[in-house]
Amino acid sequence: MLLPRISSRSAGPAGSAGTRPMTDAAGPASSLTVPVSRGRRMHVTLVGPVDGRPTVALHGLGGRTEQNLPALTALSQRYGLRIYAIDLPNHGRSGTVGLLHFRVRHFSALITETVRALGIEPTVLVGHSFGGQLAALMAADLAGAELQPIFINPALGAPWDSKLRRCWRQPWRFLRLVQELGYDDSNVDRNELYHAGRLLQSILDMLLDRELRPYRRLQATLALLLSCRTAAILDDLNLRGIRPVIVQGMLDRSTPANDGVHLVDGFHSWLHEADGPRALLAALDRVFPGKLP
Repeated sequence: MLLPRISSRSAGPAGSAGTRPMTDAAGPASSLTVPVSRGRRMHVTLVGPVDGRPTVALHGLGGRTEQNLPALTALSQRYGLRIYAIDLPNHGRSGTVGLLHFRVRHFSALITETVRALGIEPTVLVGHSFGGQLAALMAADLAGAELQPIFINPALGAPWDSKLRRCWRQPWRFLRLVQELGYDDSNVDRNELYHAGRLLQSILDMLLDRELRPYRRLQATLALLLSCRTAAILDDLNLRGIRPVIVQGMLDRSTPANDGVHLVDGFHSWLHEADGPRALLAALDRVFPGKLP
């Protein structure tokens, strides 16, 4: 089968690809533009040694690959991973799903198509928040005996489903859910007025952001909020013999923890903080002493 033509360039900060190469232990990180169906393109950042274990990494809703690069670089160095970090559909430099495709499955299908176009067989999946849910769907599509998913504060599991169902019964709870995503060490002690203002400012920023058309973010958000049966995804993985490792910030108020998770001291965005890479490696070292299976 002929694979689509993939263009390559050095990876730089969001909005300035190719202007300032990023580096890791294996030298400059690079980026790829991967053509997929319906004329769309997906953006991929590569981190780690060329001969490392193929790994796919997905960021969270409203985020970008660059936020996770310090943690991904640390993972690649510790475990010898060749990481393909994909900008989610409707995010960063990736294309969009169809205007009416407000379903997580459409997002997952585009990512799976991207992986297959790359011609790799990932043995590790890393997903944060919404990316964790998408990585779980990918794991079902790309299941292999050696596949190891790692989910970080994923929007996934029975506690998350229960929270979303309560929000749909009482829609004003959605405002609280969005507020909770912004909790971190610097603002958790602020009053509700502060968080309400932060929420309104984030909506205004989204509407005025010339780099991100508003409907793209809203479309992705709606896809996440409509996905209220994610516990079945975990059940399906377990039936297939795939055992995800879940690392959760114990202070996270937005994505409730499942049973058996590995807790770190942090909020929903702890992976992006300066101590995030060290905290992630410390949690994984308790599960995989020495190396990944």
